[in-house]
Amino acid sequence: MDTNLHIDAFEQILASPDVDDIYLKQLFDIYHQRLLANPGVCQKLARRGISMGCIEAHWIGYCDRTLNRYVPTSEHADGAGCRGALRRLGLTKVNGHEIFRGCIVEPLLEGDNIVAACGIKLICPSRPAPRIIQWYRHGIYTRAVRFHIMIWGRRYVAH
Repeated sequence: MDTNLHIDAFEQILASPDVDDIYLKQLFDIYHQRLLANPGVCQKLARRGISMGCIEAHWIGYCDRTLNRYVPTSEHADGAGCRGALRRLGLTKVNGHEIFRGCIVEPLLEGDNIVAACGIKLICPSRPAPRIIQWYRHGIYTRAVRFHIMIWGRRYVAH
């Protein structure tokens, strides 16, 4: 029995990226692309001090509730994997709704990994709900963060 083959295979598995990280990056890339595809929202942010340069530099996105168009259903392996990862990470609720629904979203990267994110509702909620939603990846990032969108859009956040 050749144990070197098994050790090499095991080391490759350890070196491979975490599947949750892949789905997490896909999610925030979808949010970023949705914001770039929505000039009305970009203009609204620009009026409140968040320029296109800031949007690009900090990978800011918009959760416009269209994720289901971009992620296959749970009947497909990739869709089930993605939806399961987002649920495990606490980014979707039991009913499948995203926690950042209707929010401008800024992820916080540490190296290549997303460790936290902040979402601010674009429109003030009509029912009692938080206007600012912060998400921290459990067990990875535990200290509070002042996100750029909270500083740039101070007037935006306060209203």
